[in-house]
Amino acid sequence: MKERIIKVMEHEGMGQAQFSAAIGIQRAAMSHIISGRNNPSLDVMLKILHRFPYIDPDWLLFGKGEMLRTGMEGGGLFGQSLSAPPEIKVVAEPEEGKQSPKEEETPHMESPSMPVISPESAPKRVERIMVFYSDNTFEAFVPEKPDKE
Repeated sequence: MKERIIKVMEHEGMGQAQFSAAIGIQRAAMSHIISGRNNPSLDVMLKILHRFPYIDPDWLLFGKGEMLRTGMEGGGLFGQSLSAPPEIKVVAEPEEGKQSPKEEETPHMESPSMPVISPESAPKRVERIMVFYSDNTFEAFVPEKPDKE
């Protein structure tokens, strides 16, 4: 992981001090990561991904794929622009007995990337929810299985 962090620093043209300030960690912590003394914590990795959203998380965490997310070839500190977020389509649903309101008057929003579940396909079930805390601890919540009658 340290090699990939170094590549992000080089991509941004930053030294250790600038990079640590940009992601909000102490210089000593960054120095220990770069020297190999310490491995980066999940908190450090999340700070990098938050500060540089065009970095592919799979690449940073696991070394899979390319450094830059598809469609986000630039971004960040030196003026490159990130790609625009997907458009959200506003859908109007008329109330009974009324004409259809204008699109901007309705609070109902529909994302074009939402999957359509057909009656033939089974809905997904939540198997586990993980919550990561700022002190680098986490909890996993597993829903109870319904009793089959």
